[in-house]
Amino acid sequence: MSQLYTVIQFLKDCEEPQSVVSIVSRTKVDIGSNPGLWDKLTHNDKIDYDPSKQTFAYKPTYQIKSKDDLLQLLVDKKDEGGMDYKDLKDSYAKLGEAVEDLANEGQILVIRNKDGNPRVLFYNNVEYNTAIDPNFKDMWSSIKVPDETDLPKALEDAGLKTMEVFEKKVVTEPKLKRSKTRNRKIKITNTHLDIDLSKDYVPK
Repeated sequence: MSQLYTVIQFLKDCEEPQSVVSIVSRTKVDIGSNPGLWDKLTHNDKIDYDPSKQTFAYKPTYQIKSKDDLLQLLVDKKDEGGMDYKDLKDSYAKLGEAVEDLANEGQILVIRNKDGNPRVLFYNNVEYNTAIDPNFKDMWSSIKVPDETDLPKALEDAGLKTMEVFEKKVVTEPKLKRSKTRNRKIKITNTHLDIDLSKDYVPK
């Protein structure tokens, strides 16, 4: 693990700016005696360096300090669709805990991967939460979808097709015949001197 990575990861887990002494004490990386490392830290896009106080702070993509900040961000972005969980991970150390709390409260909707981990987050706009008849829910849940291998046969039995291909007639424009250019000898003369310019001139 590189020293630069170690320091950045430490700053990422800190909510407050850290002094040089604090960084050295917690990471065992002496950034003050390493000019190359110091330069990389002070010019890193993800690090906010305050030269007056000589403090370093991690600069996340989004400013999230609590689950309320996360909820407000999703509210602000609701018209843009969901937000990828991975794009928010570097913004808040307790992101996973905040997501689960908001999901349990019904404040947000979470799309998860096959392992159950959050993948996409949406603000749950209660304005669009309409009541659904329980009987309809039961009917919907009782519908069995055929396996992928059995789906074409099930569609065929129902009189449906998986895909219809329409052949389009391609109208091709007739190619214009190019007239062949023939190399014809042209006799060029200078009428004033009576000289055939297509031949080498040899004085008589």
